[in-house]
Amino acid sequence: MRLHRMLRVLGLCLLAPPLFAGSISAAYYSELDGSFNPGLPGRVPLLFDQAGTQLTDLGIHAFSDPITGSITSVALVDINHADANLVGIGLARHLYTGALDTSFQSAGKRVKDAFLTSVVDACQDPNGRIVVAGMTPGANGSGGNKDLALVRFNADGSDDTSFAGDGGLAFSWNDGLGNEYDEAIRDIECLPNGNIVVVGWHDAGFGRSAFVVEKPGNGDDANIRARAFGTASGYEGVASFVAPTADGIMIAFQQTGPTSSAYLQFLTPDGSGYIQTPGHADVIASASNGNVCGGLASPQFFGATMVGSNDYVVSGVRHDGVSLIPILLRVQFGDNTLIYCSDVDFGTANAFITPPVLIGDKVFVALGLQPLASGPLTSRLRAYQVPSNGSALTPAPGFGSNGMAQWSYPYNTASANNNRSFVQRLFLDPAYGLMAVGSRIYNGNDTDVVLARFGSAGVFNNGFETTDQ
Repeated sequence: MRLHRMLRVLGLCLLAPPLFAGSISAAYYSELDGSFNPGLPGRVPLLFDQAGTQLTDLGIHAFSDPITGSITSVALVDINHADANLVGIGLARHLYTGALDTSFQSAGKRVKDAFLTSVVDACQDPNGRIVVAGMTPGANGSGGNKDLALVRFNADGSDDTSFAGDGGLAFSWNDGLGNEYDEAIRDIECLPNGNIVVVGWHDAGFGRSAFVVEKPGNGDDANIRARAFGTASGYEGVASFVAPTADGIMIAFQQTGPTSSAYLQFLTPDGSGYIQTPGHADVIASASNGNVCGGLASPQFFGATMVGSNDYVVSGVRHDGVSLIPILLRVQFGDNTLIYCSDVDFGTANAFITPPVLIGDKVFVALGLQPLASGPLTSRLRAYQVPSNGSALTPAPGFGSNGMAQWSYPYNTASANNNRSFVQRLFLDPAYGLMAVGSRIYNGNDTDVVLARFGSAGVFNNGFETTDQ
């Protein structure tokens, strides 16, 4: 038994109520855990590399088992298929040591051809089953308009045939007239009751509009409840994420057109639909009006975490006229709605940001997908303190180098411009703390899934490895 690690589970649980009772120092999470894959301390490259493909595999999400410490990851995998538009779902399981768990699907990983054109997100339901979201070819074939898809796997990685009869559900948010239009999922959330909330966009023939729909946990095509978000003429709408709240869900959606705005809307289930959560007005960000920090140009929101009752931290980006700037918002509801904004400096332009993760009184975010540039680029992590007095987030003292930790993976110097890595998601390992899943671009078109775990002493390299490993 990993007694010391189980004690850490209890320690993390004790940090939650009350939130600001204290926590592990942020500096603890600015170093990689050397016990995780000691051959490359703290880091694991995961290669699906299907024969006959371009090897473009992307890490989507990962989940840790609170008892065993094992990690199940989900990936978009390039597959050798007669239809070049199709991709596979990659599942893998690692032991808490970082080694592949060969008892998982016999070899530690599997690739499923679910007839998808994209894999975009995943969540874990209360029974440990993994739900994967993507798009599937519509009536016009894989190169045409797309429909929405959910695929569910049992905790052991096998197909869950109790879900929609064969493990997969393809459905459409259409115009009700039988027309075939493009649509896409952007985010999903597994609810405690087993249902699945899906957000994204659909095109009814005159531009994109945002939607949220709750699907039953048995995979029936019927909707539990749904809501559409209309847009003004000349504008398009996309719902970018969904997150749980104490009273229901939080939805982020954005409108683009002559001007761009982003909205946070708090919803409570109500019959076959959703109503606005009482006391929670919309949070609106735009360059010219809104209630977010005096106005943000071209805003987008990517994820949120609840730091207390009616108190949330949201990640996103704004545009300063030249580049995208990652941001964090703290939004609190009470007698007045209080909103604070903080720019997040990852040291590179036009980078995206992960959804935030809360540990104790600290919020962690990582550098998301960034553009290609000259030379390699590391993965990067920042930590922020959540003040108990309800004010704006502040950089966590003593974290990394100048408030940022960075790490890299082995790479091929023959293609230095592509030697970079980014984080898709941060997630919590209840026995260890903070982990990351994402991708490295190893050499040109060779993209691998990567995992990292934080919390040790002395093995974090704040520079970039300059030699092949």
